[in-house]
Amino acid sequence: MSRIQLTVETTKSVAECRAFINDQILTRPEAQMLLNEAEWIGDTLHASGSLGSGTIDLLPGKVVIDIELSMFGAAAKGRIEEALNEQFNKLH
Repeated sequence: MSRIQLTVETTKSVAECRAFINDQILTRPEAQMLLNEAEWIGDTLHASGSLGSGTIDLLPGKVVIDIELSMFGAAAKGRIEEALNEQFNKLH
């Protein structure tokens, strides 16, 4: 298995980050393979899909992403990581 761990610094509030994830990331068709099932518990998004599962933690000043990739997800790790960086860097 392979893992993606990213920390994105942000000036946005936790509420703004959560709204951004709900409106701009979870609604994207390509995100469905990684975030097919997603549930907020407090300020942590627990997500899973055919490419892997993990959490997105919203903390003051940063977003912490920790995803364990499936065998299929590991094959596309570079592309997945690039897409996550592209989307979450919009929170700066």
